[in-house]
Amino acid sequence: MNLGLYLGRLFVHPEKADFSRRRIACIGDSITFGAGVAATRKTDAWTFILQKRLGGSFQVLNYGVSGATLQREGDFPYRRIGFLKRLKKVQPELIVLMLGTNDSKPYNWDEARFAREYEELVQELKDKPWPHRLVLMTPPRAFPEEKTGVVAFDIENEPIRDVIRPLVFSLGQKYELQVIDLYALTEEHPEYFGDGVHPNGLGNRVLAEYLQEQIRLD
Repeated sequence: MNLGLYLGRLFVHPEKADFSRRRIACIGDSITFGAGVAATRKTDAWTFILQKRLGGSFQVLNYGVSGATLQREGDFPYRRIGFLKRLKKVQPELIVLMLGTNDSKPYNWDEARFAREYEELVQELKDKPWPHRLVLMTPPRAFPEEKTGVVAFDIENEPIRDVIRPLVFSLGQKYELQVIDLYALTEEHPEYFGDGVHPNGLGNRVLAEYLQEQIRLD
């Protein structure tokens, strides 16, 4: 297991919410955690870059956990971590959801189950009993390694491209939610990734800049 994945699995203590600022909670896996810039993630992960770009009136809470799956039956379910329950205490005005990359692994992947459980999570997050907005993000493209021709960490791009991405758009339309398409942003840019899966320093900067443009904040 690489350093970023190891640290991400240890990252079970949530950041402390600052109720004097407008809070954005980012739910995700190692891509959100910042595994591709593990040594400097407190400055170089896209969540922290986004907070800096938004200014001091915002707090971007990084609830990314490396290896996490959306599916309860996955090898490391996100629901096991407890961050979803913490949302009630934090009450962010914006929730950003991006999961699915680890669900694409052959031993995790079940198309019907993933679609069902993704919609259940969307409904759960959408119906939280405080004023907030939910934004869905498609996972970025996963690139194969040059030497092996295989994507690292057992991840497969085909389910991300052919099932997860269309599903995110479909549910966005169904529930009238904004969808940010990171797959389209990254599909022609392997240089954004150090290992084909986790954004490197450049990739994290590009993601943060794109999200600042896309996320509508009054």
